[in-house]
Amino acid sequence: MTRFLIAAIVVVALLVFGPVWLLSRANDDAGRFEGKSVLYNAYPEKIKTLDPTLCGDTISAAMQANVYEPLYGYHYLKRPVEVIPLLAESMPEISDDGLTYTIRLRDDALYAANPCFGVDENGQPKTRAVRASDFVLSFLRAADVHLPSPMAWSFLGRRIVGLDDYHEKTKDYHAGDFSRYQLSVEGVQALNDRTLRIQLTEPFPPFLYILAMHSYSPIPPELIRYYLERRPAHVRSASGAYVPAPGGGREIPLVNRTPQITQAYMAVGTGPYVITTWERGSRIIFERNPLYRDVRYPSEGAPGDAEAGLLQDAGKRVPFIDVLYYRCITQDFSSWMQFLSGQLDVSGIPRDVFNQVITPDKELGAKWEKRGIRLVTYEDPSVYWLGFNMEDPIVGRSKSLRQAMCLAYNVEAYIEVLINGRGKRAVNTLPSSFPAHKEAGPGPYYRYDPVAAKAKLEEAKKELAAAGLLGPNGEIPTIQIDLGSQDDTARKMGEFTKQQFDAVGIPVRINLNDWPTFQQKVHNKQVQAYQMGWHADYPDPENFLQLYYGPNVDKGTNSTNYRNPEFDELYRKIITMPDSPERKEICARMVQILNEDVPVLLLVEPVAFMLPYEYVLNYKRHPVGYGMMKYLRLDTERRRELQEN
Repeated sequence: MTRFLIAAIVVVALLVFGPVWLLSRANDDAGRFEGKSVLYNAYPEKIKTLDPTLCGDTISAAMQANVYEPLYGYHYLKRPVEVIPLLAESMPEISDDGLTYTIRLRDDALYAANPCFGVDENGQPKTRAVRASDFVLSFLRAADVHLPSPMAWSFLGRRIVGLDDYHEKTKDYHAGDFSRYQLSVEGVQALNDRTLRIQLTEPFPPFLYILAMHSYSPIPPELIRYYLERRPAHVRSASGAYVPAPGGGREIPLVNRTPQITQAYMAVGTGPYVITTWERGSRIIFERNPLYRDVRYPSEGAPGDAEAGLLQDAGKRVPFIDVLYYRCITQDFSSWMQFLSGQLDVSGIPRDVFNQVITPDKELGAKWEKRGIRLVTYEDPSVYWLGFNMEDPIVGRSKSLRQAMCLAYNVEAYIEVLINGRGKRAVNTLPSSFPAHKEAGPGPYYRYDPVAAKAKLEEAKKELAAAGLLGPNGEIPTIQIDLGSQDDTARKMGEFTKQQFDAVGIPVRINLNDWPTFQQKVHNKQVQAYQMGWHADYPDPENFLQLYYGPNVDKGTNSTNYRNPEFDELYRKIITMPDSPERKEICARMVQILNEDVPVLLLVEPVAFMLPYEYVLNYKRHPVGYGMMKYLRLDTERRRELQEN
């Protein structure tokens, strides 16, 4: 599901003063949150969407997960990760042949109050309980050809009985004709309000992980009718109540309808928070959902959690924090300085101050601990890379050119120079913590060897010359490399990348884009090479291998547009196999195929260094799950002490 932007933090700052605490937080809405606990945080790029079906990046996913919940989720503390019921009452009943999943829903999951459910005599919006039919709608939306949902659709296509036929049928409907959501699909049925049945076309053991993705959170049909088919009948007044809208309730002409959830007030979920403010490119504010059901903080965790204080709130009701206040801060300098001044409660560590904050032993410096800051490090199952568009006539045609570019790139220097050693070189397409990584071994071209790179470059020239693709003087055409940001970090990355290839005679041009534009260019195959990465959606090698499966080119997850018949045949084999030594061996063989074909230039498996203030409690990063902000708690007394001192 999740592509992510590479964001090595870069800033130049002289830290000669201690933190200057602001007793009054900026943009605090003139006391709007007085008496409430507020966590202040930041996000580095514009949020792409609040529509869970359309989500395909980590920034949007992190925001959406405060509002939406899927059938299943992950235990906050346990490692290895453990799937637990969220909106489901219990784990699914799976038929002996592995094809039918029967899921019972809990009866206390209510949507956040919203006028799409109607309003009472006082103008207050109503709510209702989640129904199995709401999940049917979410699956239909994922399969709707009119919604740009390549991530959500990629995990369902060819897997659910009748859903591919439905996908084709939606082409016969206008984008604004929502009668298509009334069509029945054999493989996704609501047997009653609290029972959902899903029928697979073939066994797919990782399917439980799919059901834990927020892309398939329930969508109430009332939302479609109220906001997308008709003009809203009620609007929020200055007092906060909903009152009749002038001319409200009229049908929107078919050609003017959009199938997407585009506004904060349309984000109707069952999660612990509701969105009360969304100013695009500026800030997004979540406030506690008063209708959130009784959910408790975990009473058990992984070894060491109790000693780390992560079980002090065991058994207490969540969420603990009233307001999540996020600012969009695209410049790392601004984000860091706001953290130092107490305007943000959590921060990464800027590259240019890393060695002033972190000791050579990778510990937090003593002076920072005295300021009430602590260090949390973690490894995500993620891999950064520079991807090649395999349909491009230059980089796609010449395997030797791709191999030469891999050999020419000094990844170790990249890690040290640009991200302060916060990671390790990626040597194959699976994270090192995943099954089959060790068995596959390192790729032969994922090493720094400029001599070998120049030799491979001569082979590349022969390949391109045979296709008539060299320049008039026999030179390699300039390779366009797109990056997904326009800040100083991206510029430094671009400069470093260009230097690597200039050194061996490969001309490149770096193109900087904002994140939404970059994603669109990659999706539309308008890039030649691009810098991106993948964060695991679930702990199975298939989640990374599906990125290179040929049929997924059309679904959008195979962004390199890579196709290899042998690889595709092996992929079709592993998706029906339960975990076993044989499956691991096949996965390793698939990785070795990728190691030879190099559809990506592998960069780094990152290690994150985060700095929360010590009053931010229960802070533990989950490797794959979202929606964990409900478990954080603020020690307001300790925060006040730090402010006063």
